[in-house]
Amino acid sequence: MYIGKNIRKLLKDNIILKKKTQIHSRFRVKAWHAAVRKGRHTGTGRRKGARNARMPSEILWMRRSRVLRRLLRKYRDAKKITPSQYRQMYLRAKGNMYKNKNTLIEMIHKDKADKKREQELEAQREARRAKNTVRKDKRVARKIAVDNEEVTTKK
Repeated sequence: MYIGKNIRKLLKDNIILKKKTQIHSRFRVKAWHAAVRKGRHTGTGRRKGARNARMPSEILWMRRSRVLRRLLRKYRDAKKITPSQYRQMYLRAKGNMYKNKNTLIEMIHKDKADKKREQELEAQREARRAKNTVRKDKRVARKIAVDNEEVTTKK
């Protein structure tokens, strides 16, 4: 008890001085990490772990598959793709057919364009068939009319 009191008195009288606490600055560390975030100091000479240890391919796969599946789900819910297209593309995504989100979007647009083109071609074919049946009916009717005329002239 008395020791603390004595020390406080000595401090007050400036006979002894309190030593400053040592400062351990983080300035250089923060600057270094900012540079690393920009991509500096990460060359081959700095690397210790293997590529898969530094950024596991499993994690990259999980990220990519989640992104693709989320996009497919969103498009299906928004009726941009049919459930059958969703299922087909989901299985393709699972089979590593799409490198990233952009390639998947590109494939969706391509698939939609193909379907639209196929529908237009089918409509054209149907119109051609209808036109041909009308022409055939006219031809048959004309032939029947000519046959009837020949029969009446013979009588």
